[in-house]
Amino acid sequence: MTKHLVLGVTGFSLIAVTYGMARFSWGIMLPDIRQTIPFSPQGAGLIAACSYIAYCLSVFLASFLTNQFGPRVPAMLAAIAAAVGLLILAMAPSPLWLATGLFIAGFSSGLASPSLAGAVSQDIPSKRQTQVNTVINAGTSGGIILSVLVLLVLPGQWRAACIVFALLALVCLIAAWRFLPGSGSDRQEQRLHWRSMLTKKGMFRLLLIAFVSGTASAAWWSFGPEILQRHTGLESVTTNMLWLVSGGAGIVAVFTGSAARRIGMRGVYRGSQILMALSLALLAFSHGFHWWLFAVVAMSGAGYVILSGVLLVRGAEITEPSPAAGVSLAFLMLAAGQIVGSVAFGQLFGTLGAVGALAVFSTLSWAMLLMTPD
Repeated sequence: MTKHLVLGVTGFSLIAVTYGMARFSWGIMLPDIRQTIPFSPQGAGLIAACSYIAYCLSVFLASFLTNQFGPRVPAMLAAIAAAVGLLILAMAPSPLWLATGLFIAGFSSGLASPSLAGAVSQDIPSKRQTQVNTVINAGTSGGIILSVLVLLVLPGQWRAACIVFALLALVCLIAAWRFLPGSGSDRQEQRLHWRSMLTKKGMFRLLLIAFVSGTASAAWWSFGPEILQRHTGLESVTTNMLWLVSGGAGIVAVFTGSAARRIGMRGVYRGSQILMALSLALLAFSHGFHWWLFAVVAMSGAGYVILSGVLLVRGAEITEPSPAAGVSLAFLMLAAGQIVGSVAFGQLFGTLGAVGALAVFSTLSWAMLLMTPD
């Protein structure tokens, strides 16, 4: 296997575990978890926010670890955090323990993306970096697909599913140790100060887009299954199938690099925002099952994963030759927005209802069409 293929598969798998399973599987498990451990929609928003808070903290650490020790160490720590957090979730007896497990699991994703961006920059020729980065980033969808399949095999057994996810994280730990570079680049320019990163041209605009887009995305990724069941009135099996479609649609993000060569990264970005905004607007007015819901949830999944790929590529470009730092900053603001979005949507959902909350969050994505990351 060629180096770019090995790195792509390893990175895709690690992102699948740390994002798709350790982070976003919370949404699909939420209805079953609330039957076992009752808490309010507002409480669900606060618990979901713990994952994003951990993400914000870990991205600060990820760039430092990548520069000091190379991509392997933070990637292995990401796999360990995912396994430990998921095992705590599997044994959680109360909302506090759920929040603790989700916090530790959320720490994994913040470590994974910057370390993998550093590995790509270090080992892959520049002309292929965008392609490899976007393929790795699409691992989020792979993890969502696999998590839904596990939950379909183990209906209602979310604790057992978390154990399965933890075991897969340990497999990724071995892969990271075996295939990722164990030392950092020799380029001294990578020791750039954070302040110099923030003053680079286009960085402020990128961070603002990441924050607002992260806020909007929390509506689906923290509350999607809850919306489908409580607002739309769907059964658990149908909800699982729609979540599977949403995750599967994000796989199209592997073609982000190819699409960017045809229509430009700006066109890809605008398309992702339209998909996110339109899907939330349509969900607001959906009642009962309709076949077009498959297209709606597909837009949610594809829009978010494509958008995160745009942020990843643009963040790495702006802060070259320190791509891990650029990705850390962009994903930090994306997660900060998701913290605000999770709490705010939980509050709006509990007071205004699903229609009002979804309308507000859809507007955020429409507003982002007025800005571009380049």
